[in-house]
Amino acid sequence: MIQRNIIKTEQAMYAIKNGEFDTKMITSKSKVIVILTQDWCPQWIDMKNWVYTLKLEEDIEIYEFEYNKTEYFNEFMSFKESYWNNYYVPYLRFYKEGILAKETNYIDKSKFMDIVKNL
Repeated sequence: MIQRNIIKTEQAMYAIKNGEFDTKMITSKSKVIVILTQDWCPQWIDMKNWVYTLKLEEDIEIYEFEYNKTEYFNEFMSFKESYWNNYYVPYLRFYKEGILAKETNYIDKSKFMDIVKNL
């Protein structure tokens, strides 16, 4: 089962300040996925159509953040691009037991499932 969460301002600002999301967030389940994106992105629109309908045997948390909708858009984008060196959306961060295990940009459903299975 997939639990969907929207990243809150405090969580985004914590990442900017500390270079990573809060431990409580990235350990909320054994497998956690953070999706950083912008609402206009065609690849995100495609992913959003299937990512929350996946049938999984295990519980995972997905934290979603459409940061172009925030007042601190430029600050977060600058952090993402300079600190994590990622200039594209959607940007996915996969965590296993709170440790970053994989990073990628847009992927299709099959590749997404492979990554989740192999975490």
